[in-house]
Amino acid sequence: MSVQWVLLAAVLMVHGLITAMWWAAGSRLGLARRPASHWAVAAAANGLALSLLPLSQVLPLSSAVVWAQVCVVLGIVCTRRGLQAFLRLRHTDGSHLLMVGGLACVNLLLCGPLGWQSAGEALSSALVALVLWRTAWENHQPLAFEFNDALSRLHSSVLGAAGAVFMAGALVQAVPPLQQGWQSLHPEQRTFLLVFAHLVLSIATSFLLGYMVVMRLVNKLEHLSHHDSLTGLLNRRAIEYLLDREIQRLQRFGEGFSVLIVDIDHFKRINDRLGHAAGDVVLCAVAKALQVQAREVDRVARFGGEEFCVILPHTLHEGALQAAERLRDAIRALSIEWQDEVISVTVSTGVATAHTADDALDDLLQRADEALYRAKEEGRNRVVAARPRLVA
Repeated sequence: MSVQWVLLAAVLMVHGLITAMWWAAGSRLGLARRPASHWAVAAAANGLALSLLPLSQVLPLSSAVVWAQVCVVLGIVCTRRGLQAFLRLRHTDGSHLLMVGGLACVNLLLCGPLGWQSAGEALSSALVALVLWRTAWENHQPLAFEFNDALSRLHSSVLGAAGAVFMAGALVQAVPPLQQGWQSLHPEQRTFLLVFAHLVLSIATSFLLGYMVVMRLVNKLEHLSHHDSLTGLLNRRAIEYLLDREIQRLQRFGEGFSVLIVDIDHFKRINDRLGHAAGDVVLCAVAKALQVQAREVDRVARFGGEEFCVILPHTLHEGALQAAERLRDAIRALSIEWQDEVISVTVSTGVATAHTADDALDDLLQRADEALYRAKEEGRNRVVAARPRLVA
């Protein structure tokens, strides 16, 4: 079997797998649907481009090369368009259409008929290099913001290296001495080098894009494991972890803190009268009010049902009472619109403070709960502080 057919089989296998992977990820698994569709088209276009190179000795040379160049540019443009969708960047569809359409017209109407094959290849390679470098530059900050600097640098390195390879190819076709050296190679050698370089870049880019999709999924799952899906607040597991850290800080450095347990008054009546959908709207409105009123260092969580927990670092008894009253007033002032009604709610709050090294987390939460129950018994819509901890 000749080298051309071996290369063709490798190209079809690799790009077929990449195309199938992105198709399955987007349409079957629901992972990054829009970006995955663009990346599937990019893989198919790159596979078609590389398939045309080994077939250049079977097909008319000029036609094979021209369409291969157009497919390569189309693949790079689709890769960039997918990244723009993935990172929610401004779309540049106009420039993409101009690049692909303009290159196709130039190659088909000028370079092909006039025999300017080298000029067409140089133009295509330079255009691809510029698109890759532009993509690396525009994605650097968004990737660092969402993921980390290491992934952003890896992305820039892969696309930058790919751009350098394409620019080197443009120089080989544009500079006569380099072009002569390239033409001195056997056609099979040239085809092998081109296909091998493209395969390496395609595989590296696909692994990079796949890693980004997986990292976003991992981050999303991690966020869901620590946040309440309805209100977006921290969940009980996360707030208990933070409470344990505050206890450790108190034991090591003597930094006291306070805890508020906030419960919506008569929440069951809202659910019974207006339905659970109205109750969800009330929960979200109260959660938002708590977040708005909390300080940057405070932590707010949904503790369960209609109950919320607020950690107030570096805040002792008097400061915690003032903060609780401020939160109570803010929630009482809410006007929550639901269909044709305006819902008003109040909250009862229990306050407990940890200020000695032997304060335990379970005891702190129990004292805050007891204070909350007293607030309910005393008529609701009030703040009650926990009784001092009894020391044996």
